[in-house]
Amino acid sequence: MTGNPTYSKDEKKVIKVHKKAYQEAHDTAGRDGVVQNMILLDLLAFYKRTNHPCANAVEGDVGIVKELKEWMSNNWQKTATAKDNEDMKVNIAIIVEHMFQDRVDETMRDLVGVEELGQDPQREFQLRNCAIKMVRKSLSPEEMVSVNAKKAQVASAGNPPEKQCTYVHLLFTHLLSTVCGGY
Repeated sequence: MTGNPTYSKDEKKVIKVHKKAYQEAHDTAGRDGVVQNMILLDLLAFYKRTNHPCANAVEGDVGIVKELKEWMSNNWQKTATAKDNEDMKVNIAIIVEHMFQDRVDETMRDLVGVEELGQDPQREFQLRNCAIKMVRKSLSPEEMVSVNAKKAQVASAGNPPEKQCTYVHLLFTHLLSTVCGGY
């Protein structure tokens, strides 16, 4: 067997018995074990039982293991569940910026070389991430613990209502300006 493997309906029945075990394997070694110790043995027994021409060719064939894994990888993708996507992704830079706004502003002033922010918005925007990164690197271990705790809290609970309202307002303002030509 070479190339993209195709299996008959009967072969698929033999293979599908082990679908759940394959999907629940947490790593490559676990999936390899399911293929070699379960699926391949059952497939070989099926081939021998039905006098399939592959019965002798399959035994000890490393290529078939690779083809089985390729087929299962293409056909048995683990589907995401609501639980898998329950937490929102939170950029730690945003958390650092909000928790240590004064330090970020001070670093921005130093980077831009001004006493007051707002004089060169384009340059400030370009250096914002650099300033946040510098502040993050300067945080103590205790401060990083609090940043990570806040990140975890925001990831599981979402943004606070006042922040959500800000985002909704920005979205509607954008929609009104683009769709209605302003308001």
